[in-house]
Amino acid sequence: MVTIREKIIAYLQQHQNGIDDDALAEALQLSARQQANSRCRQLEREGLVIRRRVNGKIHNFWNEGKQPPPTPPNVKPDNVKPWFWEGNVQTSVVRYLEQRDYVIRSAANTASKERGKDIEAEHDGEILWITVKGYPEGTKRTHPSTQAGHWFKQATFDILQYRGENGEARLGMALPDFPRYRSLAQKIKWFQPVAKFTYYWVQESGKVTEESYELVL
Repeated sequence: MVTIREKIIAYLQQHQNGIDDDALAEALQLSARQQANSRCRQLEREGLVIRRRVNGKIHNFWNEGKQPPPTPPNVKPDNVKPWFWEGNVQTSVVRYLEQRDYVIRSAANTASKERGKDIEAEHDGEILWITVKGYPEGTKRTHPSTQAGHWFKQATFDILQYRGENGEARLGMALPDFPRYRSLAQKIKWFQPVAKFTYYWVQESGKVTEESYELVL
């Protein structure tokens, strides 16, 4: 299934004169202008799209100059992040939600540590807030497993804050599917149905598996 993001990229690559969010949403028959806006803003943060004002409206242009050259076979660039990096986990979950007809209201720039909810989405009038964590590579002083425990606690605190902010919103915690995180989730199994949130487990292939709190009631 082709995602909205992929449709926008293909359209902008074929229309070098640019297009505003309203016209783009209409051209691609999107259900809401916000779908075009949020995805183009994300592409801008990635350096793939340029957004600039033309006759009073913001237009989107495919940034050919920023397009990375193809990677030679069997060569891994130094700046490529591992699959379990927070930004890659977030991208997998956003793609998963788009394929299920969610409107992505916002996706925080994880690389710059942008504040706010990592993913804000909506489906049939119901909002969804997701906190996203990657898996640490570790440091000379800190073992990855130890640091993962700290990150899991941060994600759990995010859920507490989200639930305190809105008692009706659907909540989620997105994590790369590592045994350490699975073990920590099992230790606080009682908490999931209390806070009413869903785990989004992301595998190396990009596949996402939901573990709903309704299954542990």
